[in-house]
Amino acid sequence: MSDNRPHEVNLLDLIAFVLRWRVFLITVVLSVSVVVGVVSFLLAPKYRSTAVVQGAETQSQGIGSLVASKLSTMGALAGFSPMMGEVPGELFVQLLKSRWMTERFIERFDLRRVYHMEGDPIEDVIKAALANTRYELDPQSQSVLIYAEDRDPKRCYEMAQFLVEELDRRNSDLKSEQVRREREFIEKRLAESQERLAALEDSMAQFQTRSGILNPEEQVKATIQAAAALEAEKLAVRTQLELNRLIHGGRESDADAYLRSQVTSIDSTLQSLIRPKAVGEPVDFLPRLQDTPDQAMQFLRLKRDIEIQQMLVAFLVEQHERARIEERRNTPTLLRLDPPALATKRVWPRRGLMVTVAAFGALVLAVLIALTLEFIRAVGDPAHPQHERAEQIRRSGKSHRKFV
Repeated sequence: MSDNRPHEVNLLDLIAFVLRWRVFLITVVLSVSVVVGVVSFLLAPKYRSTAVVQGAETQSQGIGSLVASKLSTMGALAGFSPMMGEVPGELFVQLLKSRWMTERFIERFDLRRVYHMEGDPIEDVIKAALANTRYELDPQSQSVLIYAEDRDPKRCYEMAQFLVEELDRRNSDLKSEQVRREREFIEKRLAESQERLAALEDSMAQFQTRSGILNPEEQVKATIQAAAALEAEKLAVRTQLELNRLIHGGRESDADAYLRSQVTSIDSTLQSLIRPKAVGEPVDFLPRLQDTPDQAMQFLRLKRDIEIQQMLVAFLVEQHERARIEERRNTPTLLRLDPPALATKRVWPRRGLMVTVAAFGALVLAVLIALTLEFIRAVGDPAHPQHERAEQIRRSGKSHRKFV
């Protein structure tokens, strides 16, 4: 009866296995290592040039930023001061990865010829070009790390330099286009504001001509003082009239008639200061007290609108001049934190790593082959527990071949 207990493998068995197959294992590992090493030396080396850039945008105070600065002076909004004009690093990465930039990159270095893709679609060439470039963004500093790889170290350096310069130029063009559109908008808004201000000034002039209101506060004060003086004078005349009646025993004298006419005249003057002005009456410097609230309100509203328009026109004039300066600005928009340098050390192939990985893989494969051969030889022994099953499989295979 055969022993069906599992065969235990110990350290001595492993040592014996390695010693039996040592020549095979060493031969396979050395052969694969030598082949991979030779291939790694035959492969064309690849070099890498890097550059680090960051946006150099000035904080030009556009409409949004100036509004924010005005809001920052108001109480609870004092902490509201957003950074305006800053270009995030994400925009740089998108520009570098754009089809427009990649096609210029391919055309500049004739990459169809370099990559031997003269007859391939442009999409495949773009994919190959992007495979040899990489862009990484530092979210904290918003700086962009640019990688360019090529078999020629000089061309690799020129590629990185081209990407930096082209990114700067493209960003400058976009910035100029944005400023131009802002200037055109400001010009249109400035013309509208100046037209509105002229209309309000004309309305104010017509209102002052029609109402005589030049300074409501001082004119109303003068009207009240005149009315008070007339009331005092009226009270004095009435007192004199009562005194004359007492002196003459109730008889009316010529002086009393004069005093009554004086009271009537004062009442008429007071009414002219109080009652609303009738249509067609000449303009008075002293406003009518009953007309004063409406006239003062109209004057203050017109004055308020004129002051607002004057502030807006002054603001837009300043912004228009600023936009004209920004549009003509020809300064770099990138800070070259780490400019490209000529690569002197290859980044691929990494020969040591390739040989190490190949040797380890060859060792694993050789061990598997040796274990397989060891097992096949072992089951050929009639004393092996799996011998009968192996014979059955072998006979089944033979019968299958005969049937076929």
